[in-house]
Amino acid sequence: RLLGYDYSSPFQLVAFSLATDQRRPVFADMRLAKATLTSLLSEQTLSLMKLRAFCLMPDHLHLLAGVKSPEVELPMLIGRFESYTTQLYWKRSREIVESREIALPSQEVERSTASENRELIDALMGWRATLRPELVQLKNWPNLKPEHFLRKKLWQRSGFDHVIRNEDDLENNLNYIIMNPVEAGFISDPHYYPYTGVLY
Repeated sequence: RLLGYDYSSPFQLVAFSLATDQRRPVFADMRLAKATLTSLLSEQTLSLMKLRAFCLMPDHLHLLAGVKSPEVELPMLIGRFESYTTQLYWKRSREIVESREIALPSQEVERSTASENRELIDALMGWRATLRPELVQLKNWPNLKPEHFLRKKLWQRSGFDHVIRNEDDLENNLNYIIMNPVEAGFISDPHYYPYTGVLY
């Protein structure tokens, strides 16, 4: 956190990076990733948070967000989100440790028709849609093991934040967030990564 910075300004966006405890790639499990993003995109969260962009990677989360009301502070919202998703993680961890089964992305994907492709590509390129993880072939995905779920902590104690200062800064941070899966080698086009979203 920036000392003395007013995180309750409804006009200010902040780029946050939250890493998992010991950088364990627990969000490589599709069920945990989906539950985490469902929480982030819930009506309850979005009624308070002005979410501009997000990207959930196997071992960290990028957010570009602000608040909708000066009565709310962004660090408080992030703290609530971390607390709730930790509970989701505990539940999913129990399931994985007991069953020894992890929900990983498919290695083979069924192709759609040419007309379906055109509509889908148009929606994806405009960030009006995202693909279900089951429909995307992700490369170099982490080798996740049930042992990754034995630790109690989900998030590292402190994250990184950067206050957006101008339009160029906003554009640079948006590009950084959406290109993260490409840089990691998971996908060749950021529009096809199922855990990225840009909200206008």
